Amino acid sequence: MLIISSKDKFNSLPWHDAELLIVTVDRSNAGISDTVVLGVKWPDGMANNIVFSDCYFLDVRMNFGVISEESILEGQCLSECDKILEIKNKWQSLGVDLDAMCCYRIITNSTNSRIDIYALSYSLS
Repeated sequence: MLIISSKDKFNSLPWHDAELLIVTVDRSNAGISDTVVLGVKWPDGMANNIVFSDCYFLDVRMNFGVISEESILEGQCLSECDKILEIKNKWQSLGVDLDAMCCYRIITNSTNSRIDIYALSYSLS
């Protein structure tokens, strides 16, 4: 079951010391609803998939070679940044309204990696 969540809810999730388990890109509905899924194990031991729907851009900078769990330093939802404006301007010329788009940013402790997902919504499953 999916639970649609708000920006404030995303920012208040227990990100610090959660573990990033998996990153999946699903393009099976390409052009209709591209999704990115993060598998996360929370500090309390519970795990969820975070499903980002209607994705318009994914920027991943991951460092490898460190043998440890990929712990998360922070997760945050940004509603304003230069890249959001750039993406909105690109799609606006095609008649696509992206006013609800946010950047969902995950920064890790272990490898100082950064994942930026530009999507219209997310949910927990």
